[in-house]
Amino acid sequence: MPSLADFFSLRSERSFTPLRPRLAGLVAGLTVLAALTVEFAPAAAPRPSLQDVRANYAMRLPDVTPRGELAVYEGAPDEPAAHCDSLLGPRTMIALVVGQSNASNTVDPGYAAAEPVYAYAGGACHRVRDAIPGATGNKGSSWARLGDRIIASGLYDTVIFADIARGGSSILHWGPGGPLNALLTETLDALAAENMRPTHVLFHQGEADCLLGLSRAEYGVVLEAVLGDIRAHGGPASDIFVSRASLYLDPACGDKRNPTCYVACPAVTAAQTEAADPERKIFSGPNTDLLVPWFDRNDGYHFTDLAADRFAAAWMPLLVRDGLGTGLPN
Repeated sequence: MPSLADFFSLRSERSFTPLRPRLAGLVAGLTVLAALTVEFAPAAAPRPSLQDVRANYAMRLPDVTPRGELAVYEGAPDEPAAHCDSLLGPRTMIALVVGQSNASNTVDPGYAAAEPVYAYAGGACHRVRDAIPGATGNKGSSWARLGDRIIASGLYDTVIFADIARGGSSILHWGPGGPLNALLTETLDALAAENMRPTHVLFHQGEADCLLGLSRAEYGVVLEAVLGDIRAHGGPASDIFVSRASLYLDPACGDKRNPTCYVACPAVTAAQTEAADPERKIFSGPNTDLLVPWFDRNDGYHFTDLAADRFAAAWMPLLVRDGLGTGLPN
């Protein structure tokens, strides 16, 4: 039987051709094959531009405005807002929260933080008793639960959340040219003006774009632009965490008790994972597609209180890194 070398040899050669000519024929054959592969291989799809992605989905984007249905914050009886500057120090965590409904106030029931956990909104800092001001929704959040865990662990002494999440928002709403982009950049500028640059940015969003059908490359292009704006306005010191999230209840099916009615988009979560770049202080957050299955979503979309507790717990090992919570440079 002819050898592999004979397959690439010239016709005049025989199976017992001396080794060196046979190897030469093999190399020549592989060279020709490689050239043909390069010549006839399909060209890689060009990376889409931000403008192209916006144009592709402009007519399908949900109507999300900067104001939205903002939380009604009742607070504690007779407890005035705190002066934010009185809360600042080397062991104060300031976390900007960006995203859609599962990053806002949609957990039922709500939660009142027991530790010194505050919410920043409108230039004032309030003790966190759900709902968190500044974000949409009028129920509870995962962040009050996370704040208690952070302080009880000794990681920080005080936590301030600036939550600007908007229910139903796409990554395109937050990107340059989107209706929420100014909310993002102006919030960062306001925090900087009050000497409150975030120590952390917690990004949790993706379900809307799974429904819209954004590809891995499309989502990645817009996310990169959002992260660029966060870095440009928030400064280089913040640790940015990008959660993986895409799971939603297909409205065409609508049965929240039927697991086959739920849709997840690996393309979206892959783009979110690819955004991580530790050298730029960008890290992966929890993957709620896996962490919060369909039966832990109280209306098919939003986290139950047990799921919110689990989500809060999942942040803890991600936030514990050398230098965090000690006042030392990261």
